[in-house]
Order: sequence, then structure tokens, then C-alpha cells
Amino acid sequence: MSTLQIKESASGYLGAGLLAAARAEAAKFFGLRSLLWLYGSGITLSIALGWLLGASAKASGDNGFDTAMPAPLMVFATLQFGQLFFAAAAALHITSEYSSGTITTSLQAVPRRGLLLAAKSLLLSGLGFAAGVALIGVGTIPAALSAGPYGAFAVSDLVSACLGAGTYLALLSLMVLGLGLLCRNSAGAIVSAIMLVIGLPQILQLIPFSWVQTVADYLPSNAATFMATGATEPYGPAAALLVLAGWAVALLGAGYVSLKRRDA
Repeated sequence: MSTLQIKESASGYLGAGLLAAARAEAAKFFGLRSLLWLYGSGITLSIALGWLLGASAKASGDNGFDTAMPAPLMVFATLQFGQLFFAAAAALHITSEYSSGTITTSLQAVPRRGLLLAAKSLLLSGLGFAAGVALIGVGTIPAALSAGPYGAFAVSDLVSACLGAGTYLALLSLMVLGLGLLCRNSAGAIVSAIMLVIGLPQILQLIPFSWVQTVADYLPSNAATFMATGATEPYGPAAALLVLAGWAVALLGAGYVSLKRRDA
């Protein structure tokens, strides 16, 4: 067998191993009703709040206030709250294994820890992306109906919001997976995620220094808004994607180091 053939066989083996591990992770995820309820609750809440924002925009607009906003962006704005459900699901997917002791079984089934983490990452990022696209796509309809003329939007607005929400939730899931590996307990991972996406932006807003506000612009939730809305200030969608990817790589990388060096 030539060197090239050996490399191809190894690559095929790794690909098959990753898919098998990802199927096993999917079975774990869909076997826990609590995780499905969290995803369902996050999507339902975002859609309901989108409708409420649309109704509020119409009431305010009819009274002379400038409240017009594309309906897809109204739904995207609700992720300020809905993202917590998806973050909690990502955290519990890994921390529940530590609390129950099943992480030992997982590592026995998939001894290569990098492969195990890749399988979890593939599953959670895929689910996060699908959830983001679904909640914007479905939620835009009731938001547009309740907002009336104040929720008018173009197809580009819908596409941008769908891709923005999907990408953000996919990368957020990876960030929280990394936090879960670092904390190894549900409360710590969830509280850390809340502080990252809600607590820090709110706290930094209260500090009246320009450099602090610049730092706040590079937090995940703010970067997600710039990406979905197509804003050009303080930076554009491409830079926002890089910021989010940087957060995901940093936290997931730290989580991998923890998984690799610490005992189960």
C-alpha cells in the first residue's frame, strides 16, 4: 500500500469515526427531554416575543413614533433572551455527563478525546444553526403581521437575519461547550454563559470610558447584532463573524485543553 493510500485510509477512518461519534452524541441529546424542551422553549419564546415587538412597533408607530424595523430583525432582537435556552442546552449536554458519571463511558467508547469533542461540536453547532434559521424564518411571519407597515422587509433582510441567527447560535453553542468543559458543572457553565452574553455587556455599558465601550463592542452578543443587521460601524459583518469565531475557538480550545489534561 502506498503512502497516499495509507493517508486516504486514515482520513476515511477518522471521518467514519467522527460520524459514528456524532450519531452517538445525537442519541444522547435527543434522549434527554430536558434538552429538547430547552430548544423548544427558546424557539417558542423568540417567536412570541417577535410578535409582541411587532405589535408594540405598530402601536407606537400609529401614535407618531418612528418604530419601523424589518420584521426579521425584530425576531432577531428577541435572541437577547432566547439565547439563554440554547446556551443552557449546550452546557447541559456536556455537564450532565460529568454530574452523572457517564463521561467515563463516553471516553471508553471514544478514547480519542479530540474526536469526542469534535463530535459534540458538530452536533451542537448544527443544531444551533438549524434553530437560528428556523426561529427567524417562522417568527418573521407573526412579527410582520403584528407590525403591519412598520415591519416591512426585503428578502435580503430575511436572509441576513436567518444566517446571522443561525451562525450566532452555532458559535454560541461551541463557546458554551468550552465553558462546560472548563467548569464541569451545570450551574457554573450556565452562569458563566449568562455573564458572557448578558452580564458583561450590561455592566460595561455603565462604565463611562471610551476604551471600555470599544471592548464591549467585541463581546459575542454585540458582534452577533452587527453581523445580522449588516452594520458597518464599529465594524462590518465579516469582522463580526471573525470576532464570534475567535470567541468560539478560544473557549473551545481552552475546554479541549481541560478535557485532555484532567481526569474524567
